[in-house]
Amino acid sequence: MRLLGRYFRVQTDHGWMAGGIVAVFLCSMLGWGLQLWPGVPVGGISDSRFDSERAALDLQAFVGAGEPRVAGTPAAAAGRDRLVELLAAAGLAADRQPMHIERRAGGVDLENLLVRVPGRNSGPAEVLVVAHTDSAPGAPGASDDGAGVAAALGIARALLAEPAQHDVLILLADGEERGLLGAQAFAAHVEQSPLTASLRAVVNMDARGACGPAFIFETGPQTAWLAELIAERVATPRTNSLMGVVYAAMPNGTDFTVFLKAGMTGFNIAFLGDVAAYHTAFDTVERQSSYSRDHMGRTGLALVRSLDERLPAGEIPTQRAVFGDVLGQFIVRWPEQWTLVMVIASALAVAVVAAWNAVRSPTVQRSQPIAAERSRAPGRGAALALLAVFVQLCVIAGIGWGFAAATRFAGLTMVTAGSRLHALNALLLVAAMVMAIGVGAWLARRRIDPWSAMLGAWVPWWALAGTAAVVTPAASFLFVVPVVGVALGAVAAAVAGRLAGNRGADVRPAAFIGLAVAAIVLLPMEPAFVDALGFQFGWLNGFRAALLGATLVPLVVATRNHVAARAIH
Repeated sequence: MRLLGRYFRVQTDHGWMAGGIVAVFLCSMLGWGLQLWPGVPVGGISDSRFDSERAALDLQAFVGAGEPRVAGTPAAAAGRDRLVELLAAAGLAADRQPMHIERRAGGVDLENLLVRVPGRNSGPAEVLVVAHTDSAPGAPGASDDGAGVAAALGIARALLAEPAQHDVLILLADGEERGLLGAQAFAAHVEQSPLTASLRAVVNMDARGACGPAFIFETGPQTAWLAELIAERVATPRTNSLMGVVYAAMPNGTDFTVFLKAGMTGFNIAFLGDVAAYHTAFDTVERQSSYSRDHMGRTGLALVRSLDERLPAGEIPTQRAVFGDVLGQFIVRWPEQWTLVMVIASALAVAVVAAWNAVRSPTVQRSQPIAAERSRAPGRGAALALLAVFVQLCVIAGIGWGFAAATRFAGLTMVTAGSRLHALNALLLVAAMVMAIGVGAWLARRRIDPWSAMLGAWVPWWALAGTAAVVTPAASFLFVVPVVGVALGAVAAAVAGRLAGNRGADVRPAAFIGLAVAAIVLLPMEPAFVDALGFQFGWLNGFRAALLGATLVPLVVATRNHVAARAIH
């Protein structure tokens, strides 16, 4: 019976480590779930909200037989004619705005459609909703940008059923695929008409795939005020400030880019899952996810209503914030100037708890003087843990680079590989977790104190968070939230140990909290990272996986040391 009891006790001692692995697995599955079903209910929608079924019918009517609507072609004109009929059936008139634009490749005839949706109060419109009607050559354009057009029509219907406070304008722009031509022409003359001169904010809707959440991936410069609007009004927000930083560094743009340069503010929304459909013949109505279209429409409608209600009479507050969603349920945000302070405070908190624990509670018996000396030297143990974690980061990043080289050699892209690149990304995560278990076991055999392992394992996180806080705070969300989480866990563990009269603090709850927060923040973004970047930066895919794997190391060290201590007793 003693043997059975001891065996059971040793097995349960692995519970924290097993819980961490399960947390990573569940967050991975949740990330895929958020990618396939963005949390939007279908059916049973009242007239005052976005009508999902009507939007599906509008999309089918607009796309028609699926002929590409290349700017300047009869098919594009026919698509606009169908839109005018849909608007007329809804009780809205479209102002046709034809134009001829000369380019080096020759002239092109375009036509924007401008629609005014009346509000409850008289006065000029301040909010503009934008989607583009043209498609890429050879593409039916059901998602790019038929989904945006259907969402814009759905927003118009919802605003007719429950009017906004002020008029709202809807621009269905032409020539986006030819270089944002329709939006540029509209923005160039926006101040010349009493109808458009008062516009101050824009909600643009586009797509780079056929499924996935509708990310609010770019905002105007007044990020604190705009993040507040998202937090208050959007029911299932998918966004973070890092996306805007990444997109700003890319060479491409959307119609939102034009209006942002014109001095407006607002939101840029798009879904980007199933990139294989982007600008290809696969961009069909049948391939498009109804969940993604509905998520875009509901998100856009919520933002339009929020801007309509909250735009101040004077200047919009210019404060900037770091922000992001947590599992698509709520927004976490803080002022940019707090970021570096949060990073430094979190690092100091864990370091102080680790030092206090080393003094109060050696991890081994006093009869083992060499091991006891090591346990009382958190700096030495943390350095060794950091070295081991650095090797792990390099190895997994190298595997990611190898995967990228292999995919290039095989000619695999997001278009030709599909879900296989996501499978490779999942393999990187598995490899990172397996190697983290090995690193933790090696450190435990070296008698490294678990708190020292915690310090060493989280140094890369603090380094990235601190660098982002100094260089571009908006990019720090994915790093700062986990380091704050692990710091709060460490302080809570120290307080709990003190109140319980223990000589030290148990590292396992704090390590588990850090791992769980990192997984919750990082893993739901992984499908979007792969959809957006594929494996062209394979080392970065590996680095992200290894970074998360590093958070498992302290749990492994603590578990192995705890099991060893129980076995001695």
